[in-house]
Amino acid sequence: MSSDRIPLTVIGGYLGAGKTTLINKVLNGDHGRRIAVIVNDFGDVAIDEMLLEPATGGIRALANGCVCCAAVDGLATALEDIAALRPAIEHLIIEVSGVGDPWAVAQWGRTPRFDLDGVIALADAVTLPRWLADVYVGDTVRQQLAASDLIVLSRRDIASPEEIRTAEESVAAASSAPILESVDVVLDMLLHPRAAGQAPSRAHAEHSSITFVPPRVGRDRATTWLDAAPLEVVRVKGFASTGEMMLLLQRVGRRSEVVPRLGLESPRVTVIAAVPTLPASVEEWIDSLRE
Repeated sequence: MSSDRIPLTVIGGYLGAGKTTLINKVLNGDHGRRIAVIVNDFGDVAIDEMLLEPATGGIRALANGCVCCAAVDGLATALEDIAALRPAIEHLIIEVSGVGDPWAVAQWGRTPRFDLDGVIALADAVTLPRWLADVYVGDTVRQQLAASDLIVLSRRDIASPEEIRTAEESVAAASSAPILESVDVVLDMLLHPRAAGQAPSRAHAEHSSITFVPPRVGRDRATTWLDAAPLEVVRVKGFASTGEMMLLLQRVGRRSEVVPRLGLESPRVTVIAAVPTLPASVEEWIDSLRE
């Protein structure tokens, strides 16, 4: 690896696999490295308490020497800005969206200013077998695994031994990459995972999404609404107001969560469906929250 290039690691994984949690650990870590992280959305990453000062180009400088960027003007611009930072960045991590293609993003690691250090996929130990078997999203998840040099099996702390065994078998059937077995993942475990001779699959499925402003809603009503999501809905994430407090709404597969949230977030909910266009059943379900 050339000393004047920045090592680039791509982190992917299907919706709800825990990418944001992992990114937050990297940015919060006391690792002594000058790391840059490009994320999909600053709103998902808890960086407010870590900020040292705003920087130009949408880049935020953190107190521990790391920087975080939302790539608001495009990935190419963000990469150019990060490569120009002084003192120089030691390592770059790019988080790919849950339905994105990590291998396509990894090709930026073959440009003059960067070296591809590896592609990492997160896989939820509880939901992975179901996603792989899903007619809509199975190809997307399989492609993400096949394109990776290292698989991080997340949610191991809440998965049963049988679920972990099944998930590991599912990973082995889709990828030759090693599985990281540790529950407590630290930065050093993610660096330099590159496997020689990997030939990733390129198949992927299409998804559609909609973001809307929800009405005021109680916690019980929000939970009932999430639990009634049509089968095509694979991810829900956002905030709703009860009138007295904010609620964080999340749904991953068949798992729903509604919890009080302290903060100043605006009511907004994003729904992602594993079909090219939203079917009437999903639109009717969204409208039912307003009834």
